[in-house]
Amino acid sequence: MSPVNLRDFMEELVRFTLESYIDETLEIDLGLSKAFCSNLLKDDPSDPYLATSADSFQGVPPYPLYKGLASSLLESIDSKAFCRSHCNLTLIPEGSSFKQKENEWQKLIMDKGSKIVNIMETSVHELHVQEPFFSQLKDGQKTIEGRCAVGDYNRIGSGSLILFNRCVVLEVQDVRRYASFSDMLGAETLANVLPGVETIEEGVQIYRKFYTEEKERSNGVLAIFVSKVDLQPYICLATLLSVVTLTHGARALAKHANRSSSKYWGTLEGSDSDKNKLAMDVVSHLIARCDWLNVHVVPPHGVVFEIRVADGYGARWSKDGSKFIGFLEPYMKDGHSKGWSH
Repeated sequence: MSPVNLRDFMEELVRFTLESYIDETLEIDLGLSKAFCSNLLKDDPSDPYLATSADSFQGVPPYPLYKGLASSLLESIDSKAFCRSHCNLTLIPEGSSFKQKENEWQKLIMDKGSKIVNIMETSVHELHVQEPFFSQLKDGQKTIEGRCAVGDYNRIGSGSLILFNRCVVLEVQDVRRYASFSDMLGAETLANVLPGVETIEEGVQIYRKFYTEEKERSNGVLAIFVSKVDLQPYICLATLLSVVTLTHGARALAKHANRSSSKYWGTLEGSDSDKNKLAMDVVSHLIARCDWLNVHVVPPHGVVFEIRVADGYGARWSKDGSKFIGFLEPYMKDGHSKGWSH
């Protein structure tokens, strides 16, 4: 599969995994809020027609945001290492628990990432199925896929792996040929081919949207028996996402949590989801109550945008606001040498 197709495959896989989690049809708990996942899937609220590239990580992130996530994951899988270029971990001190977690992520990326690529490369055929039939295939309710016997469909045989909608892999158990869709539906039953459809006539009309009667008569049709395999690309991806869930804000907050004797930053504990929520709450609190804003030069970041509240606590972003840099302690004498503890 070409690099372009690989990127498209990963984008579709990320989208499907996030949507399945939101719909509560995903077998794995990602540890993310549904609102967060929904925001990743949203188009640009300000300009839905803005042409952007998911491969660009400069300036304002392109919408929908999940495409940037897919590109970053793909880079990590391709390099067989946790992607640092889009997740600035240089602020995390060596020897911290985060370094150990990064090593765990890298092992997971090499394991699950290679499995995702291997599944994609070994899937000889790629088919698209509309809803509700795709979900029925995924859930095992629909066990037979009907197609007109044309082109590459004639190459499908027992043991072949089919990638449906770039998300779900099914293995072919058998292929049977019929003269018409009506004959196929009568022999294999509607419940196996088109669950929910009540009559053969109604089923034939569904296929008529894709194939003319002349094409059906001249080529015949195939009943492709399929079953779900254990190793699924979306499950591998979900495993990755469920582990790599600590946001940059939560990692930055970990540096500050114990510096303030007044516990201004709160208590960083619980699951990654709890820590991520605390970091987001802190940022929201700072933005809502800031009474000082400034753009100035701070080595080594260059030009930055800062906000502070009356007590001196604050946060810092890149000049255009697209990259969160970290939290800020109140100004104090010899703060750097004291580790900003106060």
